[in-house]
Amino acid sequence: MRYCDEKLGKIKSMHTSNFIFWILGKFLLGLGVGILLPMYFFNFGWIIAGWMLIAFAIILMIPAMIAAYGKRSKVPTKLK
Repeated sequence: MRYCDEKLGKIKSMHTSNFIFWILGKFLLGLGVGILLPMYFFNFGWIIAGWMLIAFAIILMIPAMIAAYGKRSKVPTKLK
């Protein structure tokens, strides 16, 4: 559990803007997958929109992923 606790600690100490990008990226990724799955079964019209949302979500999450999973031992903490 030490590894999970360390990663959760990094996520908790993330800067607010990175955390917002993290959550927004996860939401858009889920939205993109949610658009893609039914469209593959019924209609190919929304496939481009789903892939664009997934690509945008991944690009948006890059700074937050670097902050959370980077090899640096210390992550800058939020100012109180």
